[in-house]
Amino acid sequence: MRRMQLIHAAMDSISKRGFTDTTLRHVTEKAKVSHGVVNYHFESKEALYDATLGYLSKEHFDLWTKYVNEAGPDPARQLVAFFRADFDKKICTHKKLAVWFAFWGQAKYRPNYLKIHNQYDNQRHDEIMRICTDLGKDGNYDNFDPARTTRLVEAITDGAWLNLLLYPKETDADSCYKDSLHALELLFPRHFPIQET
Repeated sequence: MRRMQLIHAAMDSISKRGFTDTTLRHVTEKAKVSHGVVNYHFESKEALYDATLGYLSKEHFDLWTKYVNEAGPDPARQLVAFFRADFDKKICTHKKLAVWFAFWGQAKYRPNYLKIHNQYDNQRHDEIMRICTDLGKDGNYDNFDPARTTRLVEAITDGAWLNLLLYPKETDADSCYKDSLHALELLFPRHFPIQET
């Protein structure tokens, strides 16, 4: 309970102030706990940050795996499931996007962040690669490169999330989801749009 309070308080402060200006005082005041409670659950501010990134990464992992499992065996529907997860209101909030980008901005200087992120994201990449490979073979697309296509699919969400963060008044998650489906039509015209049955 207290541990999650601190993680959510850290997200709140990072989303508003970034890493540089976030202090443990900001976190404890938001969580309404003493400094000693932080020390009980986390050995340092960096350990709290690690746990915060781990929480976000696992939350995203759990959601996309749920959607992909529910999509059934059709690889086209499985690919759509990734975007359903990426733009789900549980994941795709201005606060969480701000925290994601704050962590990514620090990854070069704090390699542990990349390690935590990749613990979950590498499997996502592999699954998208598998799906893209299946679609490429099934559609017999000319000059199809699964690795390049996988990077493009992943870049769709990355770009959309950045737009949502920078221009929240000009776009929204639902529009980005629809844009993502349109991008799939361009990448896999023999498979999209999906015909509803």
